[in-house]
Amino acid sequence: MGKVFLRGSLMVCASLLLWGVSAPADAQGQDTLVIRGGTLIDGNGGAPVANSVIVVQGNRITAVGTAGQVQVPADARVVDATGKWVLPGLMDAKANWNWQYGEAFLRWGVTSAMISGPRSDQGLAERDAINHGIYKGPRLFQTVIGIRGPRSDLSRADNFRLGDVNRVATSGAHAAELARTYRENGADFITFTDGDGEPEIFAQAIRETLDAGVAVVFRGMGPGTRAREVAALGDGIVCIHTCNAGAQMAVDEEKWATYVRLPPDAYSEMDDGKMQEMIALLLEANVYLEPDEIATGRGMSRSWARVQQEDRDVFDDPILRSYYPAVSIGELWDNVASAETWNPPEQLAMRRLGFQNHARFLKAYVDAGGKIVAASDITQSGPGIGLHQEMMVFYEDIGLSPMQVIQSATKWVAEGFKQPDLGVIEEGKLADILIVNADPLQDLMNLRQVHIVIKDGVMQDLSYDVSYQGHMFSVPGTDSDGPILGRAWAAAVKSSQFRPNVNSVRGEPGLPDSIPNFATSPTPGIEVMSVHTLIRGTPTTPLRLTGFNFVQRSLVYVDGEAVPTHVISRTEIEAQISENILARAGMKEIVVKNPEPVRSPIWGDTSNPVYLLVPFEFTTRWSQNRY
Repeated sequence: MGKVFLRGSLMVCASLLLWGVSAPADAQGQDTLVIRGGTLIDGNGGAPVANSVIVVQGNRITAVGTAGQVQVPADARVVDATGKWVLPGLMDAKANWNWQYGEAFLRWGVTSAMISGPRSDQGLAERDAINHGIYKGPRLFQTVIGIRGPRSDLSRADNFRLGDVNRVATSGAHAAELARTYRENGADFITFTDGDGEPEIFAQAIRETLDAGVAVVFRGMGPGTRAREVAALGDGIVCIHTCNAGAQMAVDEEKWATYVRLPPDAYSEMDDGKMQEMIALLLEANVYLEPDEIATGRGMSRSWARVQQEDRDVFDDPILRSYYPAVSIGELWDNVASAETWNPPEQLAMRRLGFQNHARFLKAYVDAGGKIVAASDITQSGPGIGLHQEMMVFYEDIGLSPMQVIQSATKWVAEGFKQPDLGVIEEGKLADILIVNADPLQDLMNLRQVHIVIKDGVMQDLSYDVSYQGHMFSVPGTDSDGPILGRAWAAAVKSSQFRPNVNSVRGEPGLPDSIPNFATSPTPGIEVMSVHTLIRGTPTTPLRLTGFNFVQRSLVYVDGEAVPTHVISRTEIEAQISENILARAGMKEIVVKNPEPVRSPIWGDTSNPVYLLVPFEFTTRWSQNRY
């Protein structure tokens, strides 16, 4: 595996040096690139085309045919693909994104990633930085904020805080308003992150979103809304985890009425008659099923021993390991432990049967004309290779043909996510192209023999870079989705140390409502920040922090440097974020420090950190710090 990478990396690096292909396509003008001589698998499902010619001008494909049909412009840069196979760039239908995946995705030929795990403004900053060539990565399509259900009894409130990544729709009108706001302000598609509510909560939002030509993704696990209900809500919805269809195909549906966990358990008692009814219902609604087998059925596929070895081999590259967080590597290896590690014997047989029935259902759905989409559901699989592993489950366990498997990671993903410029190699499409060294229709594993990756008309450098800048918008050392870390820690400190209305010596000294000036300081904590995103170039801006144990001499620090601070009260403090700080894009760590000595050294003098996102000025500022 490593040797294949080395050959591909050296070849691409040499090509880049020779041709100077390093800038984004829009900086290349209308330079012409021709891929000549390869066998074309265009993604449409037809017979491969030998001795093909593909002409790319800028970032678009302008001609596709054979050597006798397409004239090669005299000034074109030519890639000789003789003896190679040419396909659309691969598309991951569910990549729960973290910055360290960027180079690895490209290295495995994955040129697009659908981020249905919402990431708020951080996701837009990452997407747009990649699109503008700040650092390498696949095309990212972001849902930004997820919409949750309020439970069938409407008991779940919308307790949204700035920087959170999900909102609870409290009514059908509210869901529609949220979806409309996200569409208008940068979201590439809308994700409903659970089915914990009745279908009418989601109906208007889904109808308006589809009418606007924007994709709908539904993690319809229930209990109120699952596969059957999702199919009735609109045409062409993408169903994450197959929208818990197994619970509605069980012999005894009532037994599974409250089951909202992942497959494959509910499929263990599948009724074949109900399966046929479900297939007919889903086909009528043109549902795209996203099974996420490599994650939800982990340990069950026939390739699992191979998967375990592959996920270790990925990190043999010392440059990748130089920046890839060790905790993320460890979590991956834990996730791909053998099924016996996670399942007691009495559950193992049930889950194996459920996995087999789930696969049988998916095969029957595709045989009937339905479409399923391949997804890595990372972090439960390796970066980039996870999509290939899911494709092998589609082939080895579900029984799809190699051509169908290729479509599940190209054309069908583009269709489901309503990205008409991607997924196939045709005139007018965006030039995302994968060239491999051997025929994937003869052996699907050949799809991993990556020769060249072209994204947006530009040949990609497939080597890892020790100075990779993908981390610039991340929260260091974590995979957090929000700007406030250590909320549980802060709650513990507050419970043990904050006594705002006590002035006896046995409690917190000082008068109620005063700002104390203690000789020994309590430990401060932060609970809320007034702004979580400020675009690069913003003038000096006040940032208010709400928390506890602020004292007269408390100071706010940004990336380790003290900034002008005004203590308003024991629970509010304001810092001035200068234009110099805001002149640099990135994620800014903010803490409050109290003067030494501290009253309880075990807690320390420093609050939990919060993070201010400073995206580039070209980033879609969808939230305006309101949503």
